[in-house]
Amino acid sequence: MRLSVNVALGLMALAAILGVPTLASYAPVGQPDDVERREPERDIKAETDLYCVAVAIFFEGGSTAETLEGQRHIARVVTERAKAGLRKWGGRDLCEVVFYKRAGVCQFSFACLPLEYRTPRGGVRWQTALAVAREELAGQSEVSESSIRYYMNPALTSDRNACRFRKEFVPVLEAGRHHFFREPTVEERRQLANSEPEECKRYKAALELQKKRAKVAAEKRRKALALARAKMQAKAKEMRVAVQ
Repeated sequence: MRLSVNVALGLMALAAILGVPTLASYAPVGQPDDVERREPERDIKAETDLYCVAVAIFFEGGSTAETLEGQRHIARVVTERAKAGLRKWGGRDLCEVVFYKRAGVCQFSFACLPLEYRTPRGGVRWQTALAVAREELAGQSEVSESSIRYYMNPALTSDRNACRFRKEFVPVLEAGRHHFFREPTVEERRQLANSEPEECKRYKAALELQKKRAKVAAEKRRKALALARAKMQAKAKEMRVAVQ
């Protein structure tokens, strides 16, 4: 009996080595190719592009409750910069465009924030940004304007920077809280350089006021020093008279 059991165990071991299934332990296992065929194919590049565009939309407008119209136009600026393929904007790769930095300056300001401050945490606004990005990348956006390359939020932009925008780029439209601009022609560039936008006037006036205040402060300091010097001289004279 013991011999027959040993023989049976030996045969089962041999069957396992040779790949012959036994009735007690056989379970069909799919081949690797079968497993791969069952998994849906993923386009990692498309997923990455979607994330990058959505992040730009979210932090440049969506997280601050920008309107859908404004977010769609922000998305258009990102994709049009990539289509242009210019080195100054980071080339043709969407993620390179979104996170492009030159001389320590990020073309999209959020990209220079610490990682923890530029990582979406989910929520309705993030889902909206994803939907807008998906719409833009699929060519289904309601935005018809393709010339826009720049934008600014006037409420959050200093007069100094707004002045630069107004003197370098051509305004195209306003959407939500943002103003959108395009590149100028050669003639338009000359006209812009000679223009005097309202923001430039305010910035110039602020500089003049700053100079006047600095001049008044310097004059006060000069008078205070002169008075202190005069008092010291008078005190020294009194001491000399007292000694005599």
